[in-house]
Amino acid sequence: MGDLNVDLVLTGLPGLPAYRELRVAKGMRFALGGSSGIFACNVARLGASVGFVGKVGEDEFGDFLRRRLEERGVDTSHLALDRSERTGICISMSFPEEYAMVSYAGIRETFRVEDVDFAYVKTARHLHMSGFYLLPGMWAGAVKLFREAKQAGLSTSLDPDHDATGKWDGGIRELLPYVDFFFPNEHESLSITGADDFDTAAARLRDLAATTVIKRGAEGVLVVSGSTTVSAAAFRITPVDTTGAGDSFNAGFLFQFLQGAPLERCIRWGNACGALSTQALGGTEGFPSRSEVEQFLDGR
Repeated sequence: MGDLNVDLVLTGLPGLPAYRELRVAKGMRFALGGSSGIFACNVARLGASVGFVGKVGEDEFGDFLRRRLEERGVDTSHLALDRSERTGICISMSFPEEYAMVSYAGIRETFRVEDVDFAYVKTARHLHMSGFYLLPGMWAGAVKLFREAKQAGLSTSLDPDHDATGKWDGGIRELLPYVDFFFPNEHESLSITGADDFDTAAARLRDLAATTVIKRGAEGVLVVSGSTTVSAAAFRITPVDTTGAGDSFNAGFLFQFLQGAPLERCIRWGNACGALSTQALGGTEGFPSRSEVEQFLDGR
């Protein structure tokens, strides 16, 4: 559940353009984007049965996104279409180790809990939401949504994404007690907790969600859960495009969790999926199949 937009990914740029300066990209990809959309496609590719709940405009971008989800086997029967605003787009200037983005939010900012069919959600085993800070319309109802999901027996997970307002609130602290797995990156963990250093941020997050998985890019991940702390290095791989790598990590991690795997295997699969996803442009094009992940891990 959550954000969905078109991604225009540009690569091969010599650097970020300055005002009144033209930079020429060597590569381009027009792809499905949005953290939640990328996660849905990628966890479906691993073999999970996935439904998507979100909102797009009744326009050519909305049609494109619905088709891409369906091509990956994702159920879009509860994807809301609305003609009041256009589907969003994100322009990503991708570099081997970093990226810069410009986003037009469009219809996603109007996505609210009232758009959600709770009966449909309760047919699932797990509820995952990405892009929390990109969905201001969901903030007021998010606690109700996650609380009812937990009461219905679902496990839950949340990826906050970046808060462009710089406030890092939106009621997330009230929401986290209903979250089984919280997936911030290092910058997000510092910003949400107001900590000055990573260790302090990790300590504060330990008390907010059942399990917090802090993604640190090339530095790997740190997992804090109750009295347990687990760190794991990332797989060394030369990236082509890091768009969606964090969402791909989430897909691998949660796929294994839903198979009943222990924490260490969840982390290992998350790291593998995150690394392999960087081998092509866009957040879904390079994502591996289940057998490809297994082959990759067998060689490590």
